[in-house]
Amino acid sequence: MTTRITTSRRADGITLLKISGPERRNILDETSYAQLIDALAAAEADDEVKVLIITGSENCFTAGNDLANYKALAQATEVPAITFLRRLHAFPKPVIAAAEGLALGLGSSILMHCDFAYAGNSTTFYLPFVNFALTPLGATTLMLPKLAGNKAASEMLMLGASLSASRACELGLLTDTTPDGMALEQAFDSASRLLSKPFDALLATKALLREGDAEAIGHAFDREEQQLLERCRSPEAQGAIDAFFAKQVSSGKGRSG
Repeated sequence: MTTRITTSRRADGITLLKISGPERRNILDETSYAQLIDALAAAEADDEVKVLIITGSENCFTAGNDLANYKALAQATEVPAITFLRRLHAFPKPVIAAAEGLALGLGSSILMHCDFAYAGNSTTFYLPFVNFALTPLGATTLMLPKLAGNKAASEMLMLGASLSASRACELGLLTDTTPDGMALEQAFDSASRLLSKPFDALLATKALLREGDAEAIGHAFDREEQQLLERCRSPEAQGAIDAFFAKQVSSGKGRSG
């Protein structure tokens, strides 16, 4: 089943964007990315939308990119996941993430492009690209060291080490942690506080915060996209993904990364 992307706009100007595919841990595929990009474009064009909240369904943020996408990228010239993250980073209005359960691969990368991010205490964060002979995407190799420091970034990206919510908060991936099941409530609370601010000044402040790193982040997106496409064409990555699929078929589990 395809993961569904739904949006709902409240009368106060807060729009909720939800990733819904619990039977596959909310993993994302090409259809999902197209829907996410369309949702961002619609929210940006709608003057009634003031704050965007991104969350997942059924106690899971997202298990990231469908590994079948990486198989298909062997023949591609661009990466849909990166196109989505470019649009998310460029989104001019405040964006808040509310994560529960699992933020795997791209799920962790999304948080770096949000202005605020909250997670339940039991949420796990994981960037296992190297385990599949792949490289990170979405300017992660630039943004993660800036947030967490070089050593922690190396641990996450080169060893594929997982992080607890408390550790992710300590390293700067999160604004704060919450009791399990309360991340979305905290996101709505922060969104309401943002709505009390002069909106044009809020937009200008976000633009200024992003402007200093804009060129470097743009180059990081480009470098990572080129490198990831090269890795997807490599026998090493194709073999690692095939081995994962074979293992998952034998165990009856899903696929994500």
